[in-house]
Amino acid sequence: MDRIQKALDKAKQKHAGIEGEPENTTVSTKIDINTSFPEDPLAPPLQNIEYTQTKVVKTPPSVLENNRVIAGHYNNPQSAVFRMLRTQVLQKMRQNDWQTLAITSPTAGEGKSLVSSNLAVAIAMELNQTVLLVDMDLRNPSIASYFGLNVEGGLKEYLEEDLYLHHVLVNPGVERLVILPGKGRAEDSAELLSSPKMASLVKDIKSQYNSRLIIFDVPPLLQTDDVLMSSNYFDCTLLVLEDGKNNEENIKKSLQLLEGSHLVGTVLNKAERHPTHQNY
Repeated sequence: MDRIQKALDKAKQKHAGIEGEPENTTVSTKIDINTSFPEDPLAPPLQNIEYTQTKVVKTPPSVLENNRVIAGHYNNPQSAVFRMLRTQVLQKMRQNDWQTLAITSPTAGEGKSLVSSNLAVAIAMELNQTVLLVDMDLRNPSIASYFGLNVEGGLKEYLEEDLYLHHVLVNPGVERLVILPGKGRAEDSAELLSSPKMASLVKDIKSQYNSRLIIFDVPPLLQTDDVLMSSNYFDCTLLVLEDGKNNEENIKKSLQLLEGSHLVGTVLNKAERHPTHQNY
């Protein structure tokens, strides 16, 4: 993809000392998609959902905006970027009948969890699509903080203790969006993610609702083996790259680790230039 090539070129330039760090945090996206399939216009919208077991904690819109979860804020010009990303990702996933998406990055701090949060909100805004956002970064969970949630337990506790799934699920007040958050740090994250209980969980959440899309916010590729240990859970992967951060070797190694994982595209985060469609 030309977006990855641009990142590689950037890495080469930075290594040669030509360019410095970017200053803003604009997100731009590039996904190669040749065919799109329209939604069934007769499909009933999923509105007025009542959560009888899932805990509902309504996060104020101002808290989401302060935490940069702005996909649902039409008055924020950068929100259009995530709705465009939503359309591109959904086209590719529906074209291939994929249900599960992993979002990762080469290293920590590149914005994968923020992209995961905004993409989940943007997809949930579609009337015929429900979303489950799973914080699978067991060593550094952050999804709950982006939604302003003070959770008592999450994926780690579910895997380690005798809990029912509804004990740890949360609806943040965004219709059609449910979060399986994280809490605390798990040093044995790879073992937990490759456990029979985790495999059973993924099987269950995939089979419960045909309209549900599942987004896994997973750890950085180059810092743990968690992604490799759990790669069979994902139908496809989205790679987040901070503009100018990674060297050429990191990018190439990340692509090698993702071989065979159906890479749907890349997000170039903290880009120097705003996307051309942003201020339409």
